[in-house]
Parts: sequence; C-alpha cells; structure tokens
Amino acid sequence: MNTKRCITLTAVICMLASSLCGCGEIEKKDMSSWQSMSQVDSAYDNSESGGNDSSDSQEPQITGKDLFELINMYSSELPFSEEFITWCGENTQGDFITDTYNYIKQNGYTDNDWYQLSGMTVKATMDLYTKKAYTEDNYYVLDGDSEEGISLIFGGDVCLDDSYYPMQKYTELGSEIENCISPYLIDRLKGADIASLNSEFCFSDRGAAMEGKLWTFRGKTSNVSIYNELGLDVVLLANNHVFDFGKDAFYDTLDTLTGAGIEYIGAGRDISEASAPVYYIVEGKKIAFVAATRAEKYVLTPQADEQNPGVLRCYDPAAFIEVIKEAKANADYVVACVHWGTEHSHGLEDVQPETAYQYIDAGADVIIGSHAHCLQGIEYYNGKPIAYNLGNFWFDGYDIDTGLLEVTINTDDSVTLQFIPATQRNSQTTYVGGEAEGERILQCMRDYSFNVEIDENGYITQKAE
Repeated sequence: MNTKRCITLTAVICMLASSLCGCGEIEKKDMSSWQSMSQVDSAYDNSESGGNDSSDSQEPQITGKDLFELINMYSSELPFSEEFITWCGENTQGDFITDTYNYIKQNGYTDNDWYQLSGMTVKATMDLYTKKAYTEDNYYVLDGDSEEGISLIFGGDVCLDDSYYPMQKYTELGSEIENCISPYLIDRLKGADIASLNSEFCFSDRGAAMEGKLWTFRGKTSNVSIYNELGLDVVLLANNHVFDFGKDAFYDTLDTLTGAGIEYIGAGRDISEASAPVYYIVEGKKIAFVAATRAEKYVLTPQADEQNPGVLRCYDPAAFIEVIKEAKANADYVVACVHWGTEHSHGLEDVQPETAYQYIDAGADVIIGSHAHCLQGIEYYNGKPIAYNLGNFWFDGYDIDTGLLEVTINTDDSVTLQFIPATQRNSQTTYVGGEAEGERILQCMRDYSFNVEIDENGYITQKAE
C-alpha cells in the first residue's frame, strides 16, 4: 500500500477513537445481545421498585472510576488505571465506558475480550497508549484499506540493476512500469495493506563490485521510484546481493529506501538494526516482519555485528529463533522471511522444512521464502503456512513461472491464502489467472506442495488428514 506514516499524537487519538467506537475502519463487534439484555434487566429492576417517576427511572451514570474498580478485579496485561480508562473514554465516540462496564458485569473479563470490546488488541492498545507506536523508528500505523481483514501480499526477487535485463526492458518500453509488470499485479500490490518483495541488489551510484563474485547488481538510487509505483511497504534485504558493491553502496541502499518511505528487514548498520523487527498496527492488530538469510554456498555477504554493517544470517538458526521469539512477544502476528534453498530447483533442501518448523515453533505465523529464482511448494505445519520460495517476481531474463501470494488475516484471526499466478517472459511479468497458462501454474504449485489443496482461483487450504 505504501501509505504508512509515523503518526502524530492527534492522529493516534483519532485512530484509537475510530477503532474503539467502531465508526472507523475497525468495526466494533456486535454487542447488541448483551446490551439488550442489560436494558431488559434495567426495565425489570425499575418495575420491581415501582418507579414510575421519571427521575427514579434514570440509571446512575457509570464513570471511569466505576469501570476501573470493576475491571481491576481481573488480571490483565493492560495498564488499567483511572487514567487509562479516562483516556479511552475521552477519545471515544459513543459510550465506551458504559458499554464495557455492562459487558464485563455480565460476562467477566479476560484480555481476549479486549479486541471484542475495543476493536484493538492488547498489544496494539499498549503501543498507542504509551505513544510507542509513533516514537520508535520501526513502528508504523497504517490507515487500512477498509476491507474486512488485513491483507499482506508477497512476491519474490526483484533486481533494478540498470545494466540487467529488467531495467533494460523497462528503458526499451518507455520507462513505464505498467509495460513491464501487469497493471493487475500492480493493483494487487497497491491494494494490500502491506506489500513486500525481496530487493536483491543495492541502490547506489558508487562503490566497486565485490571481488570474487560472479554476479553483482547495483541500480541507481532514483530507481527506488519504481518501488513507490508498485506500492511497496517493506522489502527483504537479508540476501546475497545487497552488499555487492561494498559498505558505502550498502549504506546508500538503506538511506534510499528510508528516504522513499519504504522499510527494510534483515540488514542494517549493525546487528541490532539487522535483527530488529518492523511493526505495523493496522485494523487494530499488530504485525511484525523479520528476515534472515542462509543463501550463499560460498559466503561473501558479511553478517552484521556490534560494530559493522551486514545481514542477519541463519545458517545456525539460533539467532533468528530469538528474533522471532522477540517479535512474537510484542506482536499478534509474525511474518518470517527467509532467503534460502537451491537456485533453479523446485525441490527443497532438507534444512528448509527442518528450520521452518523451528521458526514456527518459536512463534512465526507464516514463512515466506525467496532465493531459488523459481517457485517451490507450500506446506502447513501446526496450522501455519510455509511458502518455501516465491521465485523471481521481476529479476532476470529467464522465462519462468511466478506469482504473488496474498495472506489475509481475518477478523476472527483465521488466515486465508491465495496464490496469484503470473509468468516472467522476456523480462516482463504478466498476470495469467483465469487462463490455461494460469491453471497450468496452479497445477505445478499443487505438484510442488505438501498437505495443501489449491482451487481453481488459487485459494490454498490445508488438506484434511
């Protein structure tokens, strides 16, 4: 979508207000049943007391103090205090305090109820109330697309090296991205709440190619405008080409992306930045993105450490497991991106499922793979999807199958997956859904995959045991 923003306090309050009252993009859950019950009980109480006097029939106003005293009877991760309750009430249209009080009085309270009551998860609420969501660099609050659920869309490798096939085709066709990537695919990227691709080159106008490396890729910093045209929000930099032209070009890459309003994961000026999750609050839920690489057989791309820039590696998965655990402790949903596998092979290396399972056990909710330059299969493990490789999205001159994977987090926390088939031919990426070519690609994905079913529209479900 590429509409993320570091919001001001006023915007935080407005968003919280819209989400709590249900008048914005986050709909308040249906509480009509318990509200009606409360009204019936109130009427019964009044009739029992013989209260025909209109002044006697008025219910006493419920205050923030009343709600605090009631909810304080229950344990919670939220900082329930009179100040917190008052803050929620003052920044909410409608009577959040009374409605919440009545619900808890009748049903009790756990933190699982908070999303139902407010339209915000506990973790998202905490970051807004404490102002963390707009004071830390790796936090973003998105407007959302007003559609039901949160849409995350992923593609494979992209290379904007000016001397390589995609950018040569781009120049040949008039420097219009719609001539190289189907408008339908661009619309799907731009229409998602969060869009992500693997950025496999460096943005820079300086530096020397890394010695001893066969393929090195560098694109002009101005080429980042293509990412904006595609609507990208976050790109994977944990790969084997981001350091191709040295430290200065690597720094240029980070600065160029930041200047374009695009976040990056899996690389940084030191290990702290390379390991840091990027958090998004959208539609009342908090989502974390993390990334690591184990792609090189002859390791040339440096790993970041305390004093030096580079990528986060996961040849030993221990460090990435800790990153995932941290992300899960702070977010409702964790996307783990891994650069791995054998190039130009639809088959998996043993280490891919082996470590993928470990990452899910650590807290990853979906795993997105890249590096193979071709499609690999999809598998569910403990109910969580693993997309082992999304291949090239717009990377080189090969004629290959490709596509986008859309992951929708529904309001009930279930997840819907759809694979959108495309081809890369003559350095142009073309949507082929609904055609014989699209069905052929979907059948290939069925053949590559494990324990999944893929229907004619690309929707993916776990196969019943």
